[in-house]
This record gives sequence, structure tokens and C-alpha cells, in this order.
Amino acid sequence: MTTDVGVPQSLAALGTDWFTERLGTAVEAVSLTPVAVASAAGSLARVELSYAVAGSGPRSVILKGRGDSDNQRLMESAMGLSAREQLFYSRIADAIPVEVPRCYFVDEVGGPEPLILEDLARLRAGDQVAGLTLTEATRLIDVLALLHARYWDTEPPGGDPDRLISWTDPTIAGMITALVCSGLDNLRERYSGRVREQSLDAVAAAAPEWHEVLSRCAEGPQTFVHNDFRLDNIFFAPDGCPVVIDWQLAGRCRGTQDVSYLLSGSMTEDMLRRSWRDLLSRYHAGLVANGVHGYSFEQCLRDYRQSLLYTIAPGIALLGQMQLAADERGLADALVLRTLVHADELDAFGTL
Repeated sequence: MTTDVGVPQSLAALGTDWFTERLGTAVEAVSLTPVAVASAAGSLARVELSYAVAGSGPRSVILKGRGDSDNQRLMESAMGLSAREQLFYSRIADAIPVEVPRCYFVDEVGGPEPLILEDLARLRAGDQVAGLTLTEATRLIDVLALLHARYWDTEPPGGDPDRLISWTDPTIAGMITALVCSGLDNLRERYSGRVREQSLDAVAAAAPEWHEVLSRCAEGPQTFVHNDFRLDNIFFAPDGCPVVIDWQLAGRCRGTQDVSYLLSGSMTEDMLRRSWRDLLSRYHAGLVANGVHGYSFEQCLRDYRQSLLYTIAPGIALLGQMQLAADERGLADALVLRTLVHADELDAFGTL
């Protein structure tokens, strides 16, 4: 989604001296342009740079800082999003078997300074509304299987597990519950007649106790997860290798959280209906091939069905308090409608 936005004030105030100190080379000029995304978490700007010594630094970078809006500040206060992504780039990024943007500067103490990240404009950006191809989905499933197997029921990367997100944290679970409740009226108004009324009724009945839904979705074998693993957060190199961005929700949870979030929100309904079981089987086989034992496909299937309930919440929140603006792309349908239909077909609420 693109909108007419300006460069956030917190980023626009950064000048040549700031970049010179962080990049370790003399920066003579900077030019910032906004990067408009449907994000509740932070502010982005693309920066064109010129140097005293030509070629001594990247020609362009992405600045990622804390958001300036009231909702963004509320999310940051409750969930520590920026500090968690700083933890990721300072301690985790180099350890995991996933390609991520190069980080040129990170405030390792979790302070307010923005990240300086590699500009991936040269790569093909994923389009969640258009949806995954089967080839892309297969590649991403293999990435998730390798990542999850690496940290299956063992210590997470980075050596600071307390800073990873936990959906059983009362403050975080309470915020998600409030966000889900805030979107219920718009959910029914927008999707009544497009999904079964029983499905909408099930969401409404569970919403006031959504913290309990999150707690159930956090049960089972724990691994390191992205928690926002969807196509809009993925770029593709020319050889098809995925590069994954937005690690603010990195945490410890069951691996099917990432799998269900990817498939239900990033595949068209027909493609999802035809392919989800084969892709889930491939994920499970990948776990086994990479050393995971004692986790049957039957358990993986049940976890996947239940994890669909986790994937419902962000889309409903966007319909409510998080206030998804003009939705020219149809992102709400990608986030909400696809997942609701899939969750209904697999009786996700029945797993509770």
C-alpha cells in the first residue's frame, strides 16, 4: 500500500555528521524520501548518500526508526519492537540460516537511534495481495524448516531469550486482545456474507479471551520464530533466494506459527486450498531431515490448524484500533478473508 506521506521528523532531523559517525566514512550529503508501507510498528525512509571519498559507503540505505503516531508509540511501549529488532541485528542475524538485509548500524544497547539497513530495492519485493507462487512457497517452507530445526527445543540465538517476544506475556497478550476486540464491528460489517456467519460468531465469542487463544497457540515444542512471516516481508534475489525483513516480533514459539501465517495470508484461496497440506508435509519432512525427532505429522497438523487462530488477530486489529488506511491494494482481504476461510475449512476453533 502506498500513501502520501512525508519523512518522519525523527528521521528527517539526521544530518551528515550523524551518518558520518555511524558509517565510519565522511558523508557529504544526504537526501531522504519516505517509504510508505502498511506498518503499525515503525517509520522508514530511503536515504541517498554521497561521500568525500566516492564509493566508500553504500549509495543508498534504509533508515528504520520508531514510529511517530500515537498507535505506533503505544505498540512500541507495550511490545518493545525497536529494541527487539536491534537485538536481532546485533546478536542474531549472523547466526541464523536465513538471508536478511545487511545492517550498517545498530544501537546495541536498545536505544532510540534508528537502524541503518541495506536497501533491497534492486531485489523483487513480495506482493502479499498477488500471492505466492508454488515455487516461492516451497522455497520459503524449506527456509522455515531449516530455521526451526536449528533451534528446536534448544536455546535461541543471541543469548538473550528474555528480550524475545512471548505471546504469554500479560502486557502483550492484553494489548492483542484489545486490538482484536476493537476490530470486531468492522470485521462483521466487511465480511458478513463472504464467510460463514458461524466463523464470525466464533471470532466474536473468543475475542474477549483472546489472551487464552494466544496461550494455547504458544503450547508445544518451542523454536525461534519470525512471527510476521508473510510475503510483504520478503524480497527475492535473482536466483530466487528469499531475503527476510521486519524482525521486530522475533520470539520463541511453535514453528507452525510462521508456517500458518505465511500460507494463510500469502496464498490465494484456490492455491491455498490445493497446496497447504503438501506444503505442510514438506515442512514436517524438512524438520525431520534436519534432526527433529518425536514430533509426528499428526501433531504438526493439529498445531498448524490451531496456529491459524494466531494469524487471524493481526488482520482484525488492522480493521480496528490499528486503523489500516485507504486499502487500495486489498491488503485486508489478504490478511483477513483468506485466513478466516482457511481457518473455517480446517475447523481451527475446534482445536481449542
